[in-house]
Amino acid sequence: MKEFLKKNFAILLAFILPILLIIIVALTAYLPSLFLSTNYNFVYTSCTDGRGYYPYPCANYLQKRYSVVDNKLVTNPVDTTQDSDKNGVPDFSEKYSDRIFLHDTKKNESREITLKEAQLLTLNDLLTSADGVTVSSAYDRRGNDFSFIFGGGSSTYGYYLTKGNSRSKINLINSSDQYYYQNNFQFMGWVLPGRN
Repeated sequence: MKEFLKKNFAILLAFILPILLIIIVALTAYLPSLFLSTNYNFVYTSCTDGRGYYPYPCANYLQKRYSVVDNKLVTNPVDTTQDSDKNGVPDFSEKYSDRIFLHDTKKNESREITLKEAQLLTLNDLLTSADGVTVSSAYDRRGNDFSFIFGGGSSTYGYYLTKGNSRSKINLINSSDQYYYQNNFQFMGWVLPGRN
């Protein structure tokens, strides 16, 4: 065996080095995301109009409906008859159903809470937590790294905890739930002080 290794050292090295390089690159790309965490939970709202998965003006409705004032979640009246572009179609649907969630960042899971529970929490509505973590959205491309050449792979929209170049996917609610999609999520604020 020693003789074989001595004779074929250059060939073995030619095979081992690229594999080691791939492993090192994969570790540096994915390892920081595994350890990304924050000491703060957050509150978000979501809504649907009952028609399907993509209620386009839902995010606009959530922005008008909820706000954080003096570190407390408040509700605002929304005129569902408003037609700002005068096209005969109201800006918001009367069928909107909105929900409030508390996301536990340590467990990476959300639970629905009542408005009264949410109003008892102290919230910081800055996008970045006190320990430098941000909730952001992005498309996640699935498939291998070369699938785009052959037209393969797919992409999904998701939300992530991010800090620097590190990114960790957030399990907001069941991904098959229609409330999950991009146009019906509204970040409200980080829960202070820390975890509740």
